[in-house]
Amino acid sequence: MKLAILVVTYNRKELLMENISAIASQSYGDFDFYICDNASTDGTADAVKLRAEKDSRIKYYNTGSNLGGAGGFAFGLNIVLQEDYDYCWIMDDDSIPEPDSLEKLMKTAEIIGKDNFSFLANYVVWTDGQPCKMNICMPLREQNEFEKENGIVPINRCSFVGCFINADAARKVGLPFKEFFIYGDDVEYTLRLNSYKKSYMVEKSVIVHKMPSNVRIGIAEAPAERIERYGYEYRNRIYYTRRYFKDSWARIIYKYIKECAKVILRSKDNRIKRLKMIIGGFKNGIKFNPEILFPEQKW
Repeated sequence: MKLAILVVTYNRKELLMENISAIASQSYGDFDFYICDNASTDGTADAVKLRAEKDSRIKYYNTGSNLGGAGGFAFGLNIVLQEDYDYCWIMDDDSIPEPDSLEKLMKTAEIIGKDNFSFLANYVVWTDGQPCKMNICMPLREQNEFEKENGIVPINRCSFVGCFINADAARKVGLPFKEFFIYGDDVEYTLRLNSYKKSYMVEKSVIVHKMPSNVRIGIAEAPAERIERYGYEYRNRIYYTRRYFKDSWARIIYKYIKECAKVILRSKDNRIKRLKMIIGGFKNGIKFNPEILFPEQKW
């Protein structure tokens, strides 16, 4: 089986170097390693090229501008899926896989059978070994005996902190939406893959997500300079709710009202701007309709 690994990075050189070291030392070492750099300005390019001189598996690409996480993964997968890879393991630059993480994914893929799944997710923990709150995969149902025996949990979505994609499935469903920029691109894309074939989390294939803290910061608490980023989250969430959870509108409207209430009650500044991001994201999400692109299409 032919394997590619894809990491997207932006101005996190030190974390990326740790990620590269963790991937380079995997117990399963037969892969090509693609690094897509969203035009970092912190010396990332020089650092990666230096590592590539010592490791021929590393292939460096610069996107030319900051495309966001969504655009970076679309850019990278567009390259990978035009080659004859069977699988592509994707992750963010602050993802540090355990030494046997990839080996366990490959063994699980063999047990399940390549034709029987669209993606496998890693079990993601924070630096203290506790489950990472941003990356928890919720089971779809109780495990059957085969799943229990092999340590796999049926899921319908995961984050891009460790997503092992069946390349054939990805070629069928297309690329992630570059228009998402950030937030929710991984949710939408893995839901899309799952709508094609089943997907699972592999309990013993572990990745450490080196976030600054194991807390999800919402718009009510976000620093002023990051408020505008949340417009993408609220827009993108409406899009994938429309597409995959048509019966969830009451719940989503309640959530947005609750988010507005949190801003009014908790935020210490920029309340109007924060509320505009929530309400504007809701409105934009109703009409937001990006086109699914496939490898080799102009994008």
